[in-house]
Amino acid sequence: MEAPGPAAPPPGYAPYPTPPPLPPRRVSMNTLVLLSGILLGALVFVGTLSFHAVFLIPFPGTPPPTDPAVAAYRDTLRILGWTSAVAMDLALGFSLTIAWIAGVSKGEISDGTKRGMFIFATVFLAVWLVFSFSIYSIFRVLIFF
Repeated sequence: MEAPGPAAPPPGYAPYPTPPPLPPRRVSMNTLVLLSGILLGALVFVGTLSFHAVFLIPFPGTPPPTDPAVAAYRDTLRILGWTSAVAMDLALGFSLTIAWIAGVSKGEISDGTKRGMFIFATVFLAVWLVFSFSIYSIFRVLIFF
């Protein structure tokens, strides 16, 4: 038989008992409100972008212009229209998201600042929709769709 080896030294400390599992964390109302602000901004962006797409997509069956200068002019206006629509719609969605998050979050922002951000986002949305509807209806006449 073999000689028994040296015995293992006793542990220097007793292991801590495992704590009981924590209850599942529920989503707070503040988190839901913040996420709804992000969803609101995304929906406004997609909605206004599709609203502007109606005015910037040419009618089917529209004959292309034969004059290259007219075609270049029309394409330039269409590119500028798409660029402005995407940029302004993104700015609109972002401003609504930031106003919503800042308005409902708990923090050092005063109530007057929160109200001002909400008013700015609301006025920005209303003015942008009125302006874009009028300007793109004018574009439709100018581009010779």
